[in-house]
Amino acid sequence: MMSWLNSPLFLACTACVMVQLLAWLMQMKTKNADVVDIAWTLGIILCAGLYLWLIPSANINALMVMMFPVVWYLRLLFHLILRFDVHHEDGRYLNLRNHWDENTQFKFLMFFMFQAMLSVLFSLTAYWVLLSPEMALWQMVTAMILGLTALVGVSTADHQLLRFKKTHDSSEVCDVGLWQYSRHPNYFFEWLHWFVYPILLWNSGYFWWSLLVVLMMLLFLLKLTGIPFSEQQALKKRGAAYQAYMNKTSPFILWRPNDD
Repeated sequence: MMSWLNSPLFLACTACVMVQLLAWLMQMKTKNADVVDIAWTLGIILCAGLYLWLIPSANINALMVMMFPVVWYLRLLFHLILRFDVHHEDGRYLNLRNHWDENTQFKFLMFFMFQAMLSVLFSLTAYWVLLSPEMALWQMVTAMILGLTALVGVSTADHQLLRFKKTHDSSEVCDVGLWQYSRHPNYFFEWLHWFVYPILLWNSGYFWWSLLVVLMMLLFLLKLTGIPFSEQQALKKRGAAYQAYMNKTSPFILWRPNDD
């Protein structure tokens, strides 16, 4: 029987804690906590890699884990690395730094460790896929179509935002392309990709657990770490222009703008 010290989940937890600890130490040196997002993404990739290495599974299941989350989060990892600017800290973390005026580094350490646990939590879908019986062809095809749709959507949204920033002043609001129909199309397509896992786990005992993960991701995006902080910063930076954008544009799901 496998010792708990050699269990995939324990090793995944250890890997994520070590990655976030290194990220926290880097944050201490640079005074830039943006690295936590890079470490969170890397943590999910490492977890999936450990699961693939340690858990015997059907080839088709292993292939799906290679695509979701490994390839998916490799894309996000490179995107975050290219966007990282050591001299410019994201407003979310700058606000935390200003708010935590006492024991700041200890509080950041706890925050980084919390992100380590989230990496493990959101990697559980890959763990369940590998533990499940071999999936049917329709599951694989449907998941790939949905995943490709989400990938095209999030990549398009990121490209449109980057192009807008290059040609417009930072006080202006991006309301072109997909950003006409959602204030956060990148978050929407990121969330959409999580439905891949309920499809892959349709005939598994983990199906309902995978739906719970989808709902948890939605909660984080809508109420906790995603949209609220982003829009708070946007309102501070762009004021009335962003408020007008909020009044006419769907907050999350792509929808027709309200131009009344």
